[in-house]
Formats: sequence, C-alpha cells, structure tokens
Amino acid sequence: MRKKAIAISRGVIRKEPNYVFYWLHFMRGLAYGLVSPIYAVLLFSSGLDAFQVGLINLIFILTNLFFQLPAGALADSWGRKKAFLTSSFFNSLAFFAYAFGRRWPIFALAEFFSGLGYVLMMGILEAWAVDAWKGRLNSHQRSEAEYGFLFSRAETALCSASMVGGLMGGILGSISLHLPFFAGGLIFLLIFIMAYILIEEKVPEGKVKLKIIMKKSVRIAKEGTKEGFKNRRIWQVALFAGMAMIAFKVVDMFWAKRFVDLFQGRVWITGYMWPLMTFFMIIGVSLLKWWTDRKKDYLKGFMFVSLWAGATVFLSSIFKNFYPAVFFFFLYELSRGIQRPALFSYFNKIIPSKKRATILSFTITVVWLGGAIGLLTLGWIAKKFSIETAWLGASGVFLLSLAPILYLRRRN
Repeated sequence: MRKKAIAISRGVIRKEPNYVFYWLHFMRGLAYGLVSPIYAVLLFSSGLDAFQVGLINLIFILTNLFFQLPAGALADSWGRKKAFLTSSFFNSLAFFAYAFGRRWPIFALAEFFSGLGYVLMMGILEAWAVDAWKGRLNSHQRSEAEYGFLFSRAETALCSASMVGGLMGGILGSISLHLPFFAGGLIFLLIFIMAYILIEEKVPEGKVKLKIIMKKSVRIAKEGTKEGFKNRRIWQVALFAGMAMIAFKVVDMFWAKRFVDLFQGRVWITGYMWPLMTFFMIIGVSLLKWWTDRKKDYLKGFMFVSLWAGATVFLSSIFKNFYPAVFFFFLYELSRGIQRPALFSYFNKIIPSKKRATILSFTITVVWLGGAIGLLTLGWIAKKFSIETAWLGASGVFLLSLAPILYLRRRN
C-alpha cells in the first residue's frame, strides 16, 4: 500500500496523465461523497416538501438535457483542460451556494451551477486522459494500448474516495448540514488549482464559434433521435432505461430523509449507510462482469434488474422498522451497480461505431427524461401521501419497465 501511494505521488508530480487522472477522480469522489448522504436532508430541513425537493433536482436534470451536446462540442473546440477547469469552478460555486444558502432560490441556482459543472465534466477528463496517455507512447505501444485498466482504476479511486467522503459527510452533517458542502467546495477549488497545474494539453487552434457549436449540437440531436428510432432494439431498451430511471431517481432522491426519520432523526447514520451502499453497488458491478464473462443474454440481465429492484424497493417500503427496511434497501443497491454499466455495455455493443456518439445522445436524453418524469409524478405522490407510498409506486414502475424487454424477447 505504501509503495503504491509513493508511486502514485511520483506519477502525479511528474504529470503522468494516468496518475493525474486517478488523483482527480479520487478528489471528485471525495467531494461528492461528502454531500451525498445529507443532500436531501438539507433540503427537507430548509422547509421544502418532497415535491419541492424533486423540483430543485429537476433543475439539475434540465440543465444536463439542454447543455449536454453543446458541452461536448465546446470541449473539442475550446480544449478539454479549459472545459474541466470551468466545470470545477461551477461545481465549487454550487457547493458554496448550498453551504451558505438558506432559501430555495439559492438552492435552485446551486443546482443550475451543479448541472453545468456535471455536464462539462462527464467524459471530458476521460477523453483528455486517453489522448494524453496515448501521446506519450511509442507507435508500437500505441497500437497495443488498452484503456480498460485506466477507467477501472479511476472508478476504483472514485468509489473508494466516495465511501470515505460519505462517512465524513455524515459526521460533519450531524454538526451542521451545511458543513459538508463547505468542505466539498474547498475540495473543488483544490481540484481547479491542481488541474491547472497538472493537466497539459495543446490548445486547439482557432476561435470558439458558439453558432457553429449550437448548429452541431442540434444536428447531433436530430440525427441521434432519427437513428435511435430506426433500430427497434435501441429504442426499446432506451424506453426500458427511461422507465427504470423514473423509479431509480425517486428512490435515490428520498432515501436519506426516510432513513433519518426511521433512525429518530440522527443524521450521522447516513454517513455509515453511504459506504455500505457503495459497497453493494460494487458487488453489482462484479455481478455484471460475471454475467458478461459467461456471455449471458443482456436482455435477461435487464429483466433481473427490474424484478430485483422492484421487489427490494417494495419490501423496504413496507417495513416501518429501520433495520429490515435498510437491509432490503442495501439489496436494492445491487441493481444500481448493475444497471448503468450494463446499459452502456449493451448500447456500445449494438451501436455501429460511426453512429455511436449521435445514438448515445438519444439514449442519454431518454434516460434523463425518465428521471424528470419520476421527480414530477412520484415526487408529487411523496408530498401528497408519503415517501413510502412513492416507493411503492416506484416498485410498480420497475415492473412496468419489463414490458419493452419482454416485447423484444418475443420478437427475437
């Protein structure tokens, strides 16, 4: 462990792209981990009801939907380093807004900043790492290069940091719910400084033309939608993913509030829950690897995700005692660990490489729309009745999401 830490430190100091990539992933995981256990608890404690909490998070989703394609085009034209620095700056603003804000307009602004930070970060650091690392290899090494270990190690770093951050966030949150956000804002400022020093990139030539970027974004959106609907397998699985996201989003949004209430209002319990949630997600990822290594049918895997998630959410929602409710909730986290990487693996397997970017933009949009619908509909149910009732509705939606998959299996 000590030797590995020394090797990473030396690699970061030498600005080796892979080690810089791991370290920035670790720092991001730490920042997000700090606030993940207490995010919804802070909103509820500020006087918002379940529907209003959903509306606040809806701003994040809409920001991602609107800026997703322009962000990618901007990074290619402007440079990945500048895009990542801008992302870190917006994330820091979002965290500090939550740290010092007390009213919903400030929270709404924070979600807008957070959405911009998220969309400017996703995939951009990965693209820089691959290009920068590849550029340091000789021609033979370049042709033999495998990037899987880059992403797997970075994901391990992020998950490990998230678990540590979650534990710290629960403890800090029991002192003040705003304190984890303040600490996260400082970390993102540190990420900004480190990225400025450590990321080396040749600046793209020419000026950034926003008109061209917007035209390119609209073209990709149109082509992606057209190509997505051409292929029955793509749009049916995208529909499944969107329907499942309706349920996933609502469960993930309200878990902290529900379990804090079940644990007599003690916020610190979320800090202990978060590492265990991450651990069960990692087990889910391992189950997916086991499944794909044996060349199992992806559609059967999606059916398992829906049935498992629906059953565990249902069982968790009907128990009023903390311990059985949290037990089934942890089992639900297995499905979260499986679903997202399984979808990306499946789509990248069936989408032609020349059309991958355009069609993936279509599928991601469908998934985000599902999240928006979930926050509006099941969020309203949580306000009108209870979080438990909304979770019962979510378990039903998980089962309904089986319909597109069953249709595909019947047609094949």
